[in-house]
Amino acid sequence: MARVKSKPRRNRRLDPEIRKELILDETARLISSEGVTSVSMERVAREAGVSKALVYVYFPNQTTLLQELLLREQKRLVNRQAKEVQKAVDFEDLIRRTTSTYLAHVEERGDLVQRLMSEPSVAVAMGELDRRDRQRGIEFLAKEIVDSYSIPRRTALLAAELSMGMTGTAGEMISQGRVDRKTVEDLNIVLALGIVDTLKANYKTTSASPKASQPRRKRSKPPREKSTA
Repeated sequence: MARVKSKPRRNRRLDPEIRKELILDETARLISSEGVTSVSMERVAREAGVSKALVYVYFPNQTTLLQELLLREQKRLVNRQAKEVQKAVDFEDLIRRTTSTYLAHVEERGDLVQRLMSEPSVAVAMGELDRRDRQRGIEFLAKEIVDSYSIPRRTALLAAELSMGMTGTAGEMISQGRVDRKTVEDLNIVLALGIVDTLKANYKTTSASPKASQPRRKRSKPPREKSTA
Protein backbone atom coordinates (compact mmCIF):
# COMPACT_ATOMS: atom_id res chain seq x y z
CA MET A 1 0.00 0.00 0.00
CA ALA A 2 1.40 3.37 -1.05
CA ARG A 3 2.45 5.58 1.80
CA VAL A 4 0.74 8.98 1.91
CA LYS A 5 3.34 11.71 1.90
CA SER A 6 2.91 14.50 4.39
CA LYS A 7 2.78 18.06 3.15
CA PRO A 8 6.37 19.26 2.73
CA ARG A 9 7.58 21.96 5.06
CA ARG A 10 8.32 25.24 3.35
CA ASN A 11 11.68 26.95 3.44
CA ARG A 12 12.18 28.20 7.00
CA ARG A 13 14.49 30.98 5.83
CA LEU A 14 11.72 33.05 4.32
CA ASP A 15 11.49 36.67 5.39
CA PRO A 16 9.28 36.92 8.53
CA GLU A 17 6.74 39.14 6.77
CA ILE A 18 6.49 36.72 3.86
CA ARG A 19 6.04 33.83 6.29
CA LYS A 20 3.30 35.76 8.08
CA GLU A 21 1.53 36.42 4.78
CA LEU A 22 1.68 32.72 3.88
CA ILE A 23 0.05 31.81 7.18
CA LEU A 24 -2.69 34.38 6.55
CA ASP A 25 -3.12 33.06 3.00
CA GLU A 26 -3.67 29.51 4.26
CA THR A 27 -6.11 30.76 6.89
CA ALA A 28 -8.09 32.63 4.22
CA ARG A 29 -8.13 29.56 2.00
CA LEU A 30 -9.42 27.36 4.81
CA ILE A 31 -12.18 29.80 5.73
CA SER A 32 -13.25 30.25 2.11
CA SER A 33 -13.46 26.52 1.46
CA GLU A 34 -14.55 25.10 4.81
CA GLY A 35 -15.66 27.98 7.06
CA VAL A 36 -14.25 29.56 10.20
CA THR A 37 -14.88 26.43 12.25
CA SER A 38 -12.18 24.66 10.22
CA VAL A 39 -9.53 27.01 11.57
CA SER A 40 -7.29 25.96 14.43
CA MET A 41 -3.70 26.87 15.07
CA GLU A 42 -2.66 23.27 14.47
CA ARG A 43 -4.60 23.00 11.20
CA VAL A 44 -3.25 26.31 9.90
CA ALA A 45 0.29 25.24 10.74
CA ARG A 46 -0.16 21.95 8.91
CA GLU A 47 -1.62 23.61 5.82
CA ALA A 48 1.10 26.28 5.80
CA GLY A 49 3.83 23.65 6.20
CA VAL A 50 5.21 25.12 9.41
CA SER A 51 5.25 24.19 13.07
CA LYS A 52 2.39 25.10 15.38
CA ALA A 53 4.91 26.93 17.56
CA LEU A 54 5.86 29.16 14.62
CA VAL A 55 2.24 30.15 14.05
CA TYR A 56 2.09 31.27 17.68
CA VAL A 57 5.19 33.40 17.12
CA TYR A 58 3.20 35.56 14.69
CA PHE A 59 -0.25 35.22 16.24
CA PRO A 60 -0.59 34.72 20.01
CA ASN A 61 -4.05 33.18 19.65
CA GLN A 62 -6.68 32.25 17.09
CA THR A 63 -8.70 35.44 17.62
CA THR A 64 -5.68 37.57 16.77
CA LEU A 65 -5.08 35.47 13.66
CA LEU A 66 -8.63 36.06 12.44
CA GLN A 67 -8.56 39.75 13.31
CA GLU A 68 -5.33 40.31 11.40
CA LEU A 69 -6.72 38.46 8.40
CA LEU A 70 -9.76 40.75 8.37
CA LEU A 71 -7.54 43.80 8.81
CA ARG A 72 -5.49 42.69 5.81
CA GLU A 73 -8.63 42.43 3.69
CA GLN A 74 -9.62 45.97 4.65
CA LYS A 75 -6.16 47.30 3.83
CA ARG A 76 -6.23 45.64 0.42
CA LEU A 77 -9.52 47.35 -0.39
CA VAL A 78 -8.19 50.73 0.78
CA ASN A 79 -5.07 50.30 -1.36
CA ARG A 80 -7.11 49.34 -4.42
CA GLN A 81 -9.36 52.34 -4.05
CA ALA A 82 -6.45 54.70 -3.39
CA LYS A 83 -4.92 53.71 -6.73
CA GLU A 84 -8.19 54.44 -8.51
CA VAL A 85 -8.52 57.80 -6.74
CA GLN A 86 -5.15 58.81 -8.17
CA LYS A 87 -6.35 57.96 -11.70
CA ALA A 88 -9.66 59.88 -11.51
CA VAL A 89 -9.85 62.91 -13.79
CA ASP A 90 -12.96 64.48 -12.25
CA PHE A 91 -15.54 63.82 -9.57
CA GLU A 92 -17.78 61.65 -11.73
CA ASP A 93 -14.82 59.51 -12.71
CA LEU A 94 -13.91 59.25 -9.03
CA ILE A 95 -17.38 57.93 -8.17
CA ARG A 96 -17.28 55.42 -11.02
CA ARG A 97 -13.83 54.14 -10.14
CA THR A 98 -14.24 53.85 -6.38
CA THR A 99 -17.71 52.31 -6.62
CA SER A 100 -16.57 49.75 -9.18
CA THR A 101 -13.49 48.87 -7.14
CA TYR A 102 -15.44 48.44 -3.92
CA LEU A 103 -18.11 46.23 -5.47
CA ALA A 104 -15.52 44.15 -7.34
CA HIS A 105 -13.72 43.57 -4.05
CA VAL A 106 -16.98 42.53 -2.41
CA GLU A 107 -17.66 40.09 -5.22
CA GLU A 108 -14.17 38.60 -4.97
CA ARG A 109 -13.60 38.66 -1.20
CA GLY A 110 -16.97 39.41 0.37
CA ASP A 111 -17.71 35.81 1.36
CA LEU A 112 -14.44 35.61 3.29
CA VAL A 113 -15.11 38.92 5.05
CA GLN A 114 -18.66 37.90 5.97
CA ARG A 115 -17.44 34.63 7.45
CA LEU A 116 -14.82 36.45 9.49
CA MET A 117 -17.36 39.00 10.72
CA SER A 118 -19.65 36.17 11.83
CA GLU A 119 -17.19 35.54 14.65
CA PRO A 120 -18.27 37.78 17.57
CA SER A 121 -14.73 38.26 18.88
CA VAL A 122 -13.59 39.46 15.46
CA ALA A 123 -16.63 41.64 14.79
CA VAL A 124 -16.42 43.40 18.17
CA ALA A 125 -12.71 44.13 17.84
CA MET A 126 -13.09 45.48 14.32
CA GLY A 127 -16.25 47.48 14.93
CA GLU A 128 -14.53 50.65 16.09
CA LEU A 129 -12.03 50.47 13.22
CA ASP A 130 -14.91 50.15 10.76
CA ARG A 131 -16.59 53.23 12.21
CA ARG A 132 -13.40 55.27 12.00
CA ASP A 133 -12.73 54.13 8.43
CA ARG A 134 -16.29 54.98 7.43
CA GLN A 135 -16.08 58.46 8.95
CA ARG A 136 -12.79 59.15 7.18
CA GLY A 137 -14.35 57.99 3.93
CA ILE A 138 -17.34 60.29 4.41
CA GLU A 139 -15.10 63.27 5.13
CA PHE A 140 -12.91 62.53 2.12
CA LEU A 141 -15.89 62.23 -0.23
CA ALA A 142 -17.51 65.37 1.22
CA LYS A 143 -14.30 67.33 0.60
CA GLU A 144 -14.30 66.15 -3.01
CA ILE A 145 -17.90 67.34 -3.40
CA VAL A 146 -17.08 70.72 -1.90
CA ASP A 147 -13.93 71.13 -4.01
CA SER A 148 -15.70 70.09 -7.21
CA TYR A 149 -18.99 71.96 -6.84
CA SER A 150 -18.51 74.50 -4.02
CA ILE A 151 -21.48 73.06 -2.15
CA PRO A 152 -21.73 73.87 1.59
CA ARG A 153 -19.72 71.39 3.63
CA ARG A 154 -22.58 70.37 5.92
CA THR A 155 -24.72 69.45 2.93
CA ALA A 156 -21.79 67.67 1.29
CA LEU A 157 -21.25 65.56 4.43
CA LEU A 158 -24.87 64.43 4.40
CA ALA A 159 -24.68 63.61 0.70
CA ALA A 160 -21.44 61.67 1.17
CA GLU A 161 -22.95 59.63 4.00
CA LEU A 162 -26.02 58.81 1.92
CA SER A 163 -23.88 57.84 -1.05
CA MET A 164 -21.61 55.57 0.98
CA GLY A 165 -24.59 53.94 2.67
CA MET A 166 -26.09 53.20 -0.71
CA THR A 167 -22.84 51.63 -1.93
CA GLY A 168 -22.64 49.54 1.24
CA THR A 169 -26.16 48.25 0.61
CA ALA A 170 -25.20 47.38 -2.97
CA GLY A 171 -22.28 45.37 -1.58
CA GLU A 172 -24.60 43.47 0.75
CA MET A 173 -26.90 42.63 -2.16
CA ILE A 174 -23.96 41.19 -4.08
CA SER A 175 -22.76 39.19 -1.07
CA GLN A 176 -26.23 37.73 -0.62
CA GLY A 177 -26.39 36.74 -4.28
CA ARG A 178 -29.49 38.84 -4.85
CA VAL A 179 -28.19 40.55 -7.98
CA ASP A 180 -25.20 40.44 -10.30
CA ARG A 181 -22.47 42.99 -9.72
CA LYS A 182 -22.72 44.77 -13.09
CA THR A 183 -26.42 45.49 -12.65
CA VAL A 184 -26.17 46.89 -9.12
CA GLU A 185 -22.94 48.74 -9.93
CA ASP A 186 -24.50 50.61 -12.86
CA LEU A 187 -27.57 51.49 -10.80
CA ASN A 188 -25.49 52.56 -7.80
CA ILE A 189 -23.38 54.91 -9.94
CA VAL A 190 -26.46 56.46 -11.58
CA LEU A 191 -28.03 57.08 -8.17
CA ALA A 192 -24.82 58.47 -6.67
CA LEU A 193 -24.33 60.89 -9.55
CA GLY A 194 -28.01 61.78 -9.30
CA ILE A 195 -27.42 62.92 -5.73
CA VAL A 196 -24.65 65.21 -6.98
CA ASP A 197 -26.84 66.59 -9.76
CA THR A 198 -29.48 67.44 -7.17
CA LEU A 199 -26.87 69.17 -5.02
CA LYS A 200 -25.67 71.24 -7.96
CA ALA A 201 -29.21 72.26 -8.81
CA ASN A 202 -30.42 73.10 -5.30
CA TYR A 203 -27.56 73.71 -2.91
CA LYS A 204 -24.65 75.15 -4.82
CA THR A 205 -23.45 78.53 -3.59
CA THR A 206 -24.26 81.26 -6.09
CA SER A 207 -20.79 82.80 -6.05
CA ALA A 208 -18.99 79.62 -7.04
CA SER A 209 -17.89 78.77 -10.53
CA PRO A 210 -18.26 75.24 -11.97
CA LYS A 211 -15.25 73.02 -11.41
CA ALA A 212 -16.51 69.55 -12.20
CA SER A 213 -15.58 69.64 -15.88
CA GLN A 214 -12.07 70.90 -15.27
CA PRO A 215 -9.13 68.47 -15.21
CA ARG A 216 -8.11 67.74 -11.64
CA ARG A 217 -4.74 68.18 -10.08
CA LYS A 218 -3.06 65.09 -8.70
CA ARG A 219 -5.18 63.88 -5.85
CA SER A 220 -4.01 63.24 -2.35
CA LYS A 221 -4.65 59.71 -1.17
CA PRO A 222 -7.75 59.17 0.94
CA PRO A 223 -7.02 58.86 4.67
CA ARG A 224 -6.50 55.37 5.96
CA GLU A 225 -6.02 53.53 9.21
CA LYS A 226 -2.41 53.08 10.28
CA SER A 227 -1.31 49.49 10.52
CA THR A 228 -1.63 47.95 13.94
CA ALA A 229 -0.25 44.61 12.85
